[in-house]
Amino acid sequence: MKFGSSSRSSFVAGSVDTPTDLRSFLGEGTDINGEVKFTEIMRVDATISGTITSDTGSLLVMEKGRIKATIQSGSVEVSGIVEGTITAKMSVKIHATGRVYGDIFTPALIIEHGAVFDGKCHMLNGRDQAAKAPSKAEQKGAESKSIPDPPTLKTADVV
Repeated sequence: MKFGSSSRSSFVAGSVDTPTDLRSFLGEGTDINGEVKFTEIMRVDATISGTITSDTGSLLVMEKGRIKATIQSGSVEVSGIVEGTITAKMSVKIHATGRVYGDIFTPALIIEHGAVFDGKCHMLNGRDQAAKAPSKAEQKGAESKSIPDPPTLKTADVV
């Protein structure tokens, strides 16, 4: 990940549309009350209260990051503490040190062992997922292939 560079990095593997350049950094000791808007990637080691918005960007809440806000972003990764509603168009990942207290709206949720999530998750099926969904012909082809029943267990005859 390069700060302010226009070159692509391997920060998020396998995703073409995911931002790869760190454009914003809110360091430890910074307190923000209000509305924060960003593009690309924003790393937070600060305390934020209010709203955080990005159309397609990635929000990285680091271990020292403390957020009490409504978040709308392309993707969100939490290693610190988030209190509030998270809406992510692509994914939400809660790392082992992460704590999320509030509802999550996303098509993909990853929770590492040791993480805390206290809320409800609403799995979205947005336009991005509709484009990737198999066609009706592919679905019918898959339905015609049946999975064989597992073999039945037989008990031994007792004499």
